[in-house]
Amino acid sequence: MNENYLIFIEKLKVPEKVRAYIQRILSEDEILVLNCLADREEKISNISSKFPLLKSSLIESLYKKGYLIRHLKRGQNYYKSNTFDQILKRFVNHNPKYQELSEEERIHFQECISGMYLKRMRASKKPVYRVVPIEETIQDKRQLIPYYQAIHYLQEASALALIDCICRTTFNRCNKPRKVCLALGEQAEFFIDRGIAREIDIQRGKEILDIAEENGLVHSINNIKNPNFLCNCCECCCVFVQALKKQGIFASIGKSGFFALLDEELCNQCGICVDKCIFGAISDENEIIKFGEDKCFGCGLCAYSCPQEAVKLILKDSKKKIL
Repeated sequence: MNENYLIFIEKLKVPEKVRAYIQRILSEDEILVLNCLADREEKISNISSKFPLLKSSLIESLYKKGYLIRHLKRGQNYYKSNTFDQILKRFVNHNPKYQELSEEERIHFQECISGMYLKRMRASKKPVYRVVPIEETIQDKRQLIPYYQAIHYLQEASALALIDCICRTTFNRCNKPRKVCLALGEQAEFFIDRGIAREIDIQRGKEILDIAEENGLVHSINNIKNPNFLCNCCECCCVFVQALKKQGIFASIGKSGFFALLDEELCNQCGICVDKCIFGAISDENEIIKFGEDKCFGCGLCAYSCPQEAVKLILKDSKKKIL
């Protein structure tokens, strides 16, 4: 590995697990530019003067891949290297070269992606993501203030982009649909501008939510004031669900504020809800279905899937009022 690659590894703090693959992710010319812009912003004329032999299209190519960040200042575009975490995510999710790696080689990338998210979750004082309930499964629709509505986030976004689920792309542990995650607002514009995601309208966004529900996926948003992702998560690939269930990291994903309530008179003990619950909140004890409110995240998959319509979501603070 030549000196420029070693500089890149040091400057961008590349995890040891994937250091051997840097030359397969990036060309020597790309490494030169990223090294130069790792700790400073430069306008394109300065970059060109430093590297006169590089192709003029290289900067735009790195920007399109998401490896460079661009800012408009004083009427000129300035560029800076993205973090290696972001470069890694863009490579795994959007570069065909990742799919060309062997299963054994991908393990190193999977471990890096997992480690990146786990570090963030462990450092967080609140859940990084939050479950959003399936709206049609809520008993009292008057409870559907914007905070609880997936549709609300679509309507409020200045732009919507349909993207591949990074968790299922990275781990590929199930056959659930990949292209069902949504980027919102500026994050959507990030993907659209680079041509690595397709812009969609609200109607198509609603259709994506329906597809997710039909495939047993849980709606979730990143837990910030103005969410920029609306993801549809599975039990086997989602790093947040995995962190909660396998490692007990409760700052991974937060509850929706609703919980599932079973109408025992309507229930015929078919057990479909037990299979659908990815949080282990429903059990079959001696052929009697039991709901554990403390484990329920209020996603609504059980209610959505119940053929008897015996399950509804209710707002946690309104239990006594509704009953």
